[in-house]
Amino acid sequence: MKNKLKSIFPLSHPQHIILGLALIGIGLILICNDYYFFWPPFAVGFLNDDLVGGIFIAIGVCLFKWAVSNKNKIAANRNLLVCTAGLLAFGATAEFCHADVSGQPHMITAGFLEVIILLFDFSIISKSKKHNY
Repeated sequence: MKNKLKSIFPLSHPQHIILGLALIGIGLILICNDYYFFWPPFAVGFLNDDLVGGIFIAIGVCLFKWAVSNKNKIAANRNLLVCTAGLLAFGATAEFCHADVSGQPHMITAGFLEVIILLFDFSIISKSKKHNY
């Protein structure tokens, strides 16, 4: 059964694809909602800019592209996973800060989900090759 699935879906890095799709989803949510962030008041304009969501989408697409490519460079993988960790840490922190200010339970849920995705990213980083031996 496992060999049959590999012949249908010849993916050697399915975790990267899952992580890439998660980042693309977060980016689409941020782009589609122009009033997602409301605190701190001085940064609302910057945080709600479509560029923030676009960065999530760009990194997600790059992860997806890296996972399906035959030319998988270790340095590119490392850089993409580290950028992903930074974006997810930023997102989780923003969600928890917004939850504290507004008291909205869905923001706490979103923060925990982003922390879980961040832990998934750390798991991928720990299992990835570090050098070209």
